[in-house]
Amino acid sequence: MAPVIKRISIVTLSIFGFVGLGLSPAQAVDERVVDIVSVNWAGSAPLPASVDKLAELVNTEVNASWKSFTTLNGDTKDRSISFVAGKILAAPIPVTSKMACVGIAASDFMNSMRAEAYKRLGVDDYSKRYLIIASPKAGCVWSGRAQLGDPTATSGVLILHDSDSSFVITHELGHTFGLGHTNFLRCSNSKQDGPWGDTCKAVEYGGVIDVMGNVETASPLNTYHQWRMGLLDESQVKQVWQSETVTLAPSDFANGVRAIYIRDGSAAYWVEYRRSLNGVGYKPGLVIFRIDPPPISSVVSPNPEDALAGEFSNELGTDVWMLNLDTYKYSNSLSNGGSMTSLSAATYSGNVSFAAVATETGAVVTIKKKADVTPPPAPALIPLSEWRFPGIEIIKKDYADADTAIATFQASIDGVVKDLPTASVAKWSPTYLNPFTAPKTVYVRDLPEGAYSFALRAIDMAGNKSDWSPAMKVTIDRGRPVVANDFSVSGISGDQISLTWKGAKDTGSGLCLTNLINADGLVMQSSEAKPSPILKLTSGVAIKATAQIFDCIGNGITGELSVTNTLVPADKSSRTGTWLPAGAAYGAGSLKCTGKCTASFSASGRLDVLVGTGASLVTVGSKALATIADSKVAKLRTGASVDTGTGKKVVRISGANFVLIGLTSIATSFTNVKDLDRVPAVTDQSLSDAKQSVLAKFGFSASDFSQEWSVLPMDGGTTLVDPSLDLCNATYSSEKERVERRQISAKKTGSPFTFLSTEVVRYSSATAAQAAQKELVKALAQCVIDKGFKRATGALVSYSFSEIKSVPSGLVGESSRVLVRTQIDSGTRAQQLLGFYQFNGDMFTGLYVMSAGETGFTDAQVARWLQVAITMAARLKG
Repeated sequence: MAPVIKRISIVTLSIFGFVGLGLSPAQAVDERVVDIVSVNWAGSAPLPASVDKLAELVNTEVNASWKSFTTLNGDTKDRSISFVAGKILAAPIPVTSKMACVGIAASDFMNSMRAEAYKRLGVDDYSKRYLIIASPKAGCVWSGRAQLGDPTATSGVLILHDSDSSFVITHELGHTFGLGHTNFLRCSNSKQDGPWGDTCKAVEYGGVIDVMGNVETASPLNTYHQWRMGLLDESQVKQVWQSETVTLAPSDFANGVRAIYIRDGSAAYWVEYRRSLNGVGYKPGLVIFRIDPPPISSVVSPNPEDALAGEFSNELGTDVWMLNLDTYKYSNSLSNGGSMTSLSAATYSGNVSFAAVATETGAVVTIKKKADVTPPPAPALIPLSEWRFPGIEIIKKDYADADTAIATFQASIDGVVKDLPTASVAKWSPTYLNPFTAPKTVYVRDLPEGAYSFALRAIDMAGNKSDWSPAMKVTIDRGRPVVANDFSVSGISGDQISLTWKGAKDTGSGLCLTNLINADGLVMQSSEAKPSPILKLTSGVAIKATAQIFDCIGNGITGELSVTNTLVPADKSSRTGTWLPAGAAYGAGSLKCTGKCTASFSASGRLDVLVGTGASLVTVGSKALATIADSKVAKLRTGASVDTGTGKKVVRISGANFVLIGLTSIATSFTNVKDLDRVPAVTDQSLSDAKQSVLAKFGFSASDFSQEWSVLPMDGGTTLVDPSLDLCNATYSSEKERVERRQISAKKTGSPFTFLSTEVVRYSSATAAQAAQKELVKALAQCVIDKGFKRATGALVSYSFSEIKSVPSGLVGESSRVLVRTQIDSGTRAQQLLGFYQFNGDMFTGLYVMSAGETGFTDAQVARWLQVAITMAARLKG
């Protein structure tokens, strides 16, 4: 943030805020600890204040400020927050170079210093502690910097740059609560409001109504930030759609309606009432903020990083932009003044006006809004081919009414108008145009079952009806697949058995997808067979998985599937007569009988007799168990299913001129069956890039995981900004030879992994990729010798490597791979890492699996992830 004026005492001013109304503040019960360290480097200037002085500021001025901001008049809840200085590191932490001011290097400095500081302070668990890192002058334009947290956070880290300002500390702590800046909307034509552009600019920090600007003030937090922190309930924000009168309580009161939200086209306004308080520079009146963000080209900021930032999204942001309703002027933190409040105002369109009658205990605000008489646009529907999930929205994304909001939808079913159930957009994130309530939509599951002509129209909150969407013929299927525990062998190739799930079927739209999911959530097998899914087994190897079976509309069933099997081919039997290999059509081990023959097996239990052409008889001793009918079709079939009971018995298959494939015993169970709707995968916008689309074939994709997982590129994962090879924090000169990169992260709620990712890199040449592999081998060898690496501070980050046993075939060659199994650090900072690095030609793929704690991955877990690496190797080798 920019420099600030000298501190003033705020304790007395806060107390004056409680005088005269007979209201008593709640006491602070949420006391948070702030630890304090400092850094220096060769030639650095002294700090403006000692760490002990900073601790004193935390205990007095910072504590008083946040206690004041979070203690509301008339509050009966214990929501006040106070801060107290915790541990102090007297000696500065030496660093090898000057602190970075911008970019990734600045973030890395903050993160690495936090870990180092707590190591020196002797604190293992700092999940509920805040940290101040005091830095000497490093040439940064800002006085303080903090990681943006969220209202639920109880920890954070901030850097003081050449500053001893309690206001800077207070401001930066606001960021750890998830609060953005209180900015200023300044129009060069002296208007109070206007569209973002060349005339009306967003002046960073300039909305000095509260501590989240950059001018020291004792005034209460704005109500938008109070709402973000949970200090005011959603019920205390009145969303206005049409002309009405609202009584607003003052912004520092706990009870009553304390804010008004209103849309005007694409602009969004947040209105609060400020009463007279000692020591503030504004008159009693309304304060109005815009919460629709500006384009970056309209941002005026002393921080050059702001000009390089990406554009704001339509999601609800953390910043606000204050309108100047009176005489307020702002040039910078040292040149500003005047009042920004008024008892009357209007939006720049002229569609909305505000007039207030104010008292010490509130303001009666009359809002006049031009009536909405414009119908919504006709709903735009997604293509019918995409109506494959009960939970898919049939309306295209971002469909909305320009002035108010959609209230409901009606359908035309073969020309008959019917009201549809009111449904809200799922997985909705608040936006500045819809901060409280998810927009309305229509799902496939909301439509009546059957085949009919369908059209849709919307009705907005003012009762305006849209035109109908173009009519289309639709068929809506509500039935779920029918799944029974019924399997049969449909093919054999060596020790590989193809198993048909005859019990899985759907009489409506047919089956479209059957997945077997392993314990880690990865898809082990997938079948798109419509009548009966095909599973692949290895003889003698059991399968235990979660099965998910979906029809083509997304109706589904899930359950736990267990399959055990044994296969004894014909050539392993005892035989009489003339037998010859049956040919490739039947698989290895199959035999053809010429003349009269008998094959004998020692077996027990339930058995399937697999045969081809011809007829035969199945017997045990003198007892006939089954007669296998003649067939002229040269393909595998289950000739008979027999049960020999317990105990080994000799099973004989006798006949003339027939093909015997073997005996198989397959035991299956399908339990814990539940309904499951298929959900569409989140659209990966990066795949519209041709290069990313090619790279995507080598690493994780959404189809590799069960639908509970989100599988998308990491932030910056499609760029060369972040390093690829960073094992043991070594230096890799090969990084400059990268030309393309794609890193994917797989996440789900409750995941046991702190990080699960694949990375794909294309180097400038095969030679460059080979050099990268050699660098990685060298770095790993050194890391094993050093048992880790040293940070810039000299502190060791330990690596404890473990052997990877039984490396399977199927990976790339040993000279083209690096396999890592290690624990990084110890105690509460410990993490387990599996890193499988594979190179082929000019390509590299990495598989990274991480979990928290000192409990390492089991050999069975390592084996499962090595199977994933084998799949990636197959993709890499093409």
